[in-house]
Amino acid sequence: MLLRVENIHKSYGAAEILKGVSFDMAPGQSKVIMGPSGTGKSTLLRCINHLTPPDKGRIFVDGEELTAKNLNTMRQKVAFVFQDFNLFTHLRTVENVAIGPRKLRGFGKKAALDLAYKELERVGLSDRADAYPAELSGGQQQRASIARALAMEPKLILFDEPTSALDPELTGEVVSVMNKLASEGMTMLVVSHEIGFARKAADEIIFMEGGKIIEQGPPSQIFNAPQQDRTRAFLNVIEHGDDA
Repeated sequence: MLLRVENIHKSYGAAEILKGVSFDMAPGQSKVIMGPSGTGKSTLLRCINHLTPPDKGRIFVDGEELTAKNLNTMRQKVAFVFQDFNLFTHLRTVENVAIGPRKLRGFGKKAALDLAYKELERVGLSDRADAYPAELSGGQQQRASIARALAMEPKLILFDEPTSALDPELTGEVVSVMNKLASEGMTMLVVSHEIGFARKAADEIIFMEGGKIIEQGPPSQIFNAPQQDRTRAFLNVIEHGDDA
């Protein structure tokens, strides 16, 4: 298994956010995590990358447990794409993409820029390489952040609601890039309610509520024959706008 999540718990004060979450991912898989707001989806992603260390439980990447001692090395295997882009506003787009290889992977300036240009072309942004983030649309900024993740040549990319800040037209260009990555075999764990992406690209849907996984399975099962009433009600809301 490329990723193993074992019995993850996380609380903030008296609020218990994650209540024992476990699942595995094999190389090349794409999984989409769905569920109502406040159920711990984003917290789970942050626990996996130890941006927010879990209170209890273990994370394994490539068979090795993530610990405080190997955190920096292991994070190079697990990239993170945030919902609000997190680009450096004072750097050109190509410099945003090149900074990881330079600072964390030891690339020289030319090698890092060459890699950055390649990844920008991969996400359809080679013509905007010299633009600053403020000169890019939201969709372009998110594609730049995906290129930045790809430049680390990770084994796994975590996506935290990558289209939630975008309007429908811009959402489409980001989802198109994610579909392409999935078809190329990139291992992706995605928190998203994008039904089109989930149906087309996901190998498995994980439905969470109340800090737990209450149902998981292939898209055909989850969307067409969910086993849990709560899953069915939630999907009715996001697909048809019905009341949950």
